[in-house]
Amino acid sequence: MRFLLLCLLLAACAQKAPHPRQVLTREGLNTSDDPLLLAELADLETAATLAPSSRNGAVRTWASGDRVSLSLRHGVLVASRGLGHDLMSADVGNTLDMLDGQTSGYYERFHTYLDGEYQTLYRTFRCKRSGARAERIVIFDRPQDTTRIEEHCVSPGLKLTNIYWRGPDGFLWKTRQWVSPGAGYLTTERLIR
Repeated sequence: MRFLLLCLLLAACAQKAPHPRQVLTREGLNTSDDPLLLAELADLETAATLAPSSRNGAVRTWASGDRVSLSLRHGVLVASRGLGHDLMSADVGNTLDMLDGQTSGYYERFHTYLDGEYQTLYRTFRCKRSGARAERIVIFDRPQDTTRIEEHCVSPGLKLTNIYWRGPDGFLWKTRQWVSPGAGYLTTERLIR
């Protein structure tokens, strides 16, 4: 546990913190039972470890040492704060149904953002599941058997693909999800469940 706290503090205090993949090891992760999430935004060239900070029903909010937060509903992104290009909210009920195999065909997702004048912008996506295949992933030297599920979504002027790596019990071990035009894709990995 001390190792993980030290990593979080280093990331919060350093001007240019090392990438968590340079600091964390499976041996260090095994010393803690506390949930831990690795989040990476390739377009913003940033990554951090996040710990749970609050829960509201099925939505768990995770926070980094520098107060960036991600809110996830069963592993699916519903909001972000502190990125500068935040997703204010997302209705992902249809996505969760799709992941559970309860939706076939097209369905909608709804996202809200703020513009430069703090006015709410609404964006609707038309989405469809695209295949599911078995894939073994490795998260810091620990293999996980998953089903890789792709979600293809379109909105005027934008096409995106979210990817979910789901364990046999439905747990999302890894995801690649669209945040916003300014932030791009967010990749998450559950380091400690």
